[in-house]
Amino acid sequence: MCKYRVGETPDGRLCLVTDGQQQLHLWVRGEGRSSDNGWLLERRIVDLSALCDMIPGMPSNRMLRTHCIWPTDMDAGRTGKVFIKTWGFGRYTYDLHTGKMERLPTRSGKDYAHPVFAYSLAWPPTFLAPED
Repeated sequence: MCKYRVGETPDGRLCLVTDGQQQLHLWVRGEGRSSDNGWLLERRIVDLSALCDMIPGMPSNRMLRTHCIWPTDMDAGRTGKVFIKTWGFGRYTYDLHTGKMERLPTRSGKDYAHPVFAYSLAWPPTFLAPED
């Protein structure tokens, strides 16, 4: 079973992150406006086993490991971050450019809701700020 999430590349093209064939893959829409070139494999990002090795406490059984992890979202800010969820091991961000994975901090041990938005809103927002 292949799991996937839809996002955008930094240059604005539609993309998919999938976990097929025991690897994270980045697929992009064909070039050109209204392109019908289909989906093109841009790159193989990382093996799922290597991704599991980055997560403390993951089981050593290969089948259990890869079924416990899946991509849940892509950062809508086009930063190249994929959000990874695990069964019982927390939520993480994986940077497609650097290969760095970070655990998302939680309050009171509770997971963040879905979808995850990876930015903070400046307060007050411009449209609410008083005009000088």
